[in-house]
Amino acid sequence: MTKERARHYAKALAQGMGITFYVVRSREGRFLAVQIPSDDCEILATIAPPSGRDKRPQFRREHVRKAA
Repeated sequence: MTKERARHYAKALAQGMGITFYVVRSREGRFLAVQIPSDDCEILATIAPPSGRDKRPQFRREHVRKAA
C-alpha cells in the first residue's frame, strides 16, 4: 500500500469510527493505517476524527423498532 492510500484509509476510518488512526511505516517498510501503533514503527501522520461530531450513534426513526 502506498503512503497516500494508507492516509486515505486512516482518514476514512477516523471519520467512520470517531477515533484517532495513525499512518505508520512498519519495520519492513510497509505503509499502514492503524489504531494502535507498535513500538517498532515510524508514525508518519496522526488522523483525528472530525471535531464537532456527535459521538452517539445516529438512528433513523423508521429503522428503530419499538419493543413489544
